[in-house]
Formats: sequence, structure tokens, C-alpha cells
Amino acid sequence: MRILSVVLLLTSVVFAQTTGTDLPPGDNARIAEFYRLASQIQDKVWPGWSSTPAPLLLVTPDREFLTHYLEPPKEFAKIREDLYARPRQFPTTLLATFPAFGPPSVIVIGEPANTEAKTSTPWLFVVMHEHFHQLQDGQPGFYDRVKGLGLAHGDETGMWMLNFPFPYEKPALKTSFAKLRDLLLAALSETDQSKFGALAKQYAAERATFLGQLSVEDRKYLSFQLWKEGIARYVQIKCAEAAAGYEPTPEFRALPDYESFETYARRARQDTLDELKKADLADWKRVVVYSFGASEGLLLDRLNPQWKEGYFQNLFTLDPYFE
Repeated sequence: MRILSVVLLLTSVVFAQTTGTDLPPGDNARIAEFYRLASQIQDKVWPGWSSTPAPLLLVTPDREFLTHYLEPPKEFAKIREDLYARPRQFPTTLLATFPAFGPPSVIVIGEPANTEAKTSTPWLFVVMHEHFHQLQDGQPGFYDRVKGLGLAHGDETGMWMLNFPFPYEKPALKTSFAKLRDLLLAALSETDQSKFGALAKQYAAERATFLGQLSVEDRKYLSFQLWKEGIARYVQIKCAEAAAGYEPTPEFRALPDYESFETYARRARQDTLDELKKADLADWKRVVVYSFGASEGLLLDRLNPQWKEGYFQNLFTLDPYFE
């Protein structure tokens, strides 16, 4: 019996050396908190969101850990139930969602300190942002319809979404964008409903003027980015606000960089509005779509509280809401 125990112990040591160690406790607490939080708030933020699969790949300096993926690729070794690992292949700074192993899309993200999130609580809501991309990507025919935009020009890697030659530095566009940005901020800050209505109409007219300066392809690209990345940032804000009264687990609260959800929720919206105030089309380029698109989502909440019902009927554009 003792010999059998020694054999089992040696076998477990060899197995651990072969497959890699388990998740570090901090990473385990963060990932578990994401799935727990999502289960409680996602349908409150966006109807029907909970039906979307949420596989996640955590990228650490040495290894990558995959969870909530039904059939992991062969290079992944099982660590424990619903957790698989392989040697690291992606950058530790990555923060993206894409069909890394074929559909469905996978959240591929580094540890907080290695990403723009920096600390655990913001990281958690960035993961919610990425989880919303999984809802977008999971729409019927999504990838074929993205291809149908005709914006890739032979790029099969998807990098055109980041590198599309939009005329950010065109002086007339920069000036028009600044005017549009300021109108959007003015409308969002207006508390008087009649004045808000007038500002919203002015904004819609100026928005049409701005978009009218773009070529067909440039307009399709900007509309796609606002629809996809801008609204994902909007969802990130709404998730933070929905979680203001959420009580995290003791393991998550024990993280050394823990910040209460209530504290983060109080500043999430204002941080995006402050970002938009500084947004410069020529200097920031594609980055402006995050704060700008999110702010359009906040504007739509006031203009038409049911706007989400038509979001997936008008793929890749918010234009119908402002016509």
C-alpha cells in the first residue's frame, strides 16, 4: 500500500512537470470572479447576453491557461476540470477577442499588470468589455458580413481593423470632429430636457455633416468601429454601474490591488467622458472610437431607452439611430 502511495505521488509530480502548474491564486480569483459577476449582471446590462459562450485564455509569462472551451486544441494539457495549459505563444500584453482556435471567439488577455487595465478591478470590467465582443461575434453570419464590408483588401489576418488607412489627419475632418465631439459632450451634460432635445437634434445634424465628408469605405470603417468598439466600451461602463452593489468573493477582495466595485463604478462613466474631452482625431487616430462610440451609447440611452432592440438588426452602424 505504501509503495502504491509513493508511485501515485511520483506520478503526480511527473504529471505536474509535464502539464505545468495550476493557475496562481490571484489569477484564479480574478477568472472565477469574472464568471461569477457575468452570471449576475450580464442580462441586466444587455438582454439575452447570458446565452453567449465565454471561453477565456489567460496569457502569463510562461504559460497560457484556457477555460470554458468545449474542445481544447491538442497542444493544451488538462490541469484540472475545465482548465487547460500550454507554453505561452501570445504576448503577455494582449487584450483582444477573436476566434483563436476557430469559432467561438476567445477572450485572450494578459494578467492585469501587463495590460492597460493595470489592476484587478478595472481588469475585470475590461474582460466584460471583451465578453461583449463575444456576443457581437456570435451573431449569425457575423464573419461573412464583416468580410462583406469589403474593407480587408486581401488581408486575411484581421489586422485591417487596426491599420485601415482612415484619413485621421485630414485638417477638415479634424476640425469637424472636434465640433462634433464638443456637441456630444454638451448634450450629455445637459440636464434640462428641452435643451437636451435641441442639442441632440443639433448633434444629429452635425454628425451627418461629418460623415458626409467621408468616402464610402471610410464611412463604413468608422461606423464599424463605433458600432463594435465604442459600444463595447459603453457596455463596460454599464457593467461597472450594474455591479456597484455587487459583493465580490473574499478571494477577490483579498487581492493586493483590489478596488471596490462601487468606487470603480462611480468613476467609470466620467473617465470615458474625460477621455472624450481630450480626444484628438489626428493624434489619437483609431483610439477615439472607444470614448466617442461609448458616449453615443450613453446619448442613445436618453434618446431611446429601447435602442438595444435594434442594435443587431443594424450590424456595423449606429447611423439609423441619428437619422
